[in-house]
Amino acid sequence: MRFSLFALLVVAAAAIPAGAMASTSLLGASLSYSAVREVTVDGRSYTGKVFHVAGKERDEQEISGVSEIVILDGASDKGWVIVPMMGTFVEFSFSPVMAKLADPALKKTRVADDSVNGVPATKYYVDTTSSDGTNAKGFLWYSRQGVLVKLQGAVVTTHGHRTSVAMTLSHIEEGPQGQSLFVVPAGLTQLPAEALAPLLGGSD
Repeated sequence: MRFSLFALLVVAAAAIPAGAMASTSLLGASLSYSAVREVTVDGRSYTGKVFHVAGKERDEQEISGVSEIVILDGASDKGWVIVPMMGTFVEFSFSPVMAKLADPALKKTRVADDSVNGVPATKYYVDTTSSDGTNAKGFLWYSRQGVLVKLQGAVVTTHGHRTSVAMTLSHIEEGPQGQSLFVVPAGLTQLPAEALAPLLGGSD
């Protein structure tokens, strides 16, 4: 089953600066950057690009030769999954676990100072349960600039399905990002929300 996009959503939700102030935007990190993100889900690894500006993020992955894109907009608490090859996209609202992980008030326990791919970082432990009963726990590494550079943990649904997720960020390049990266291209066909589950690997 393809849980890569689900993992990307969880990772993106967690990518809030450790010292971020409360904001209506779930993606309020002020630093603009691009990077290479490796996500490992239940032992299978996927590498792609991530682009970030304040309030928005774009993740690109290629799975089995198929390009898949996730755009997140913290101002509207919505996102879009795009499959360019099919010329389609699905709009979705942030799930409770995404909102919980993205909350600046999320309790994090500081573990230690560390380094990830040469980037000084602080390691934190998180164990939280969202309003729908989904539990997320594990370790988060934030750079001094508040960028989530590493993640190791697991998400367990109310039905008991456990998905292990790991992420490492590398080749971080600070700088302006084109606004067109965070907009669904014109001419694509919108699919109903029910089409999201198959794109995320199905529901449990």
